[in-house]
Amino acid sequence: MVLTREALALSAFARAPLFAGLGQADLVDLAARFHPHHFARDEALFHEGHRAHAYYLMAEGRVKIIQTSVDGAEVILHLLGPGELVGALPNLDDGTYPGSAIALDDVSALSISPADFEALLELHPRLAINLLHYAAGKLRSVHSRLRELTTERAERRLARTLSRLAAQIGRGVEAGVLLDAPLTRQALAELSGTSLFTVSRTLKEWERQGVLQVGRERVVIVNTHALATLADDLPLPASHPQRPLPHA
Repeated sequence: MVLTREALALSAFARAPLFAGLGQADLVDLAARFHPHHFARDEALFHEGHRAHAYYLMAEGRVKIIQTSVDGAEVILHLLGPGELVGALPNLDDGTYPGSAIALDDVSALSISPADFEALLELHPRLAINLLHYAAGKLRSVHSRLRELTTERAERRLARTLSRLAAQIGRGVEAGVLLDAPLTRQALAELSGTSLFTVSRTLKEWERQGVLQVGRERVVIVNTHALATLADDLPLPASHPQRPLPHA
């Protein structure tokens, strides 16, 4: 079903912590200021280094935020989904995009110009306060990831990454919790700051232990308690089932 611009915006705002506490009249006013866009899988919302011309509120679908290293390799920094603000936080000083935003699947998003967004912050103090809380949460997340990268074993980082993804994009299915976005082993390696070899080896072992089901670009967490144990860098109990599982 194709939603009207207002319906799409209101649906996105309802899921966005950024707009918590605003009344219906305020949300209707905001909806009129945002412009809907559709992006196909692998299409760019914006590119690293380009002038920030728009901020996006995610309504449907997922995007990955990537940067390109000096040797030309792409590194995934974040996965963002419905209710997330994309492109704004690093650019409130009217700068350039520090990374590229690429659609992981079909994406519906709502855009607003930097000037119009700044005007909204002046019109709606609640929005400005929410933005501060939102930015503080993102900063805490970055600090946590930096600590993990410098102090924790690769397997624990991978377990923590999968746990975060389950909270962000997990969807309950019969087998467990599906990470509801196409995720390659390379993407998981970049998100957890480890190597492709380590991710492939570890996923295979965790599948054998009955923690996960792993398919092509697909991960289902079968045993969330076991994954939490691994994220705490604790060994699985000896009674934990050691059995192969069919691919998801």
